[in-house]
Amino acid sequence: MRNELDALAIGWHKVDALADRIQQIVADADVVTRKVTLGGQTSAIAMDSTLELIGDCDLIIDATANPTSFNLCAGTSKRNRKPMVWAEVFGGGIGGIVARARPDTEPPPLDARNQITKWCEDHDIPWEAAPQGRYEANPDNGPPFIADDADVSVIAAHATRLAIDILQGGETSFPYSAYAIGLKKAWIFEAPFDTWPIDLRSSGAWESNTSAASSEVIGGLMSELTGEKTS
Repeated sequence: MRNELDALAIGWHKVDALADRIQQIVADADVVTRKVTLGGQTSAIAMDSTLELIGDCDLIIDATANPTSFNLCAGTSKRNRKPMVWAEVFGGGIGGIVARARPDTEPPPLDARNQITKWCEDHDIPWEAAPQGRYEANPDNGPPFIADDADVSVIAAHATRLAIDILQGGETSFPYSAYAIGLKKAWIFEAPFDTWPIDLRSSGAWESNTSAASSEVIGGLMSELTGEKTS
């Protein structure tokens, strides 16, 4: 999100700044915003409303690098049978991964992510970019990961192409569901922009009930994915 903003957005909440940026590009765009941390200390009513809103979207995109946010978006995607795109930027400027999950075409997002993780770990070379912490600074977890804006821009651009491809409909331009994209010679990457397609196998079933989830169901989803009880 921050890559689309400039110095004029200083002092704004990112949500408000991005909404303004969208309306600068498309003046009559209908932008609905929610200032909610998925899985955070948020009221159950606000979380229910947000997840229902996400479930109504044509496409769900997660670019938070937050496991809890991904899990909640993934669960909402599966329950509402909505496609999902996500991106991960590796620390240290190594590169990143972009992926998609489409109902009944690819495995549900959680299964897809597990397959991608296994793919990364199955190479003979140790996975240098294996997640060990979070991107934000936290003195209890050691130094934060480093990923500069140029790295984020490259991976975000590739994720955007996956998203546009899905929204356009019809036959996909991308034969694979996920791609590992190198930004320097490291790990399995032989050179900058060395790209490895990741073939995902069908596994698990997408939900057959497409009706809106009730508060009780959403609460159960959050409990299952976060391991915490909701009230």
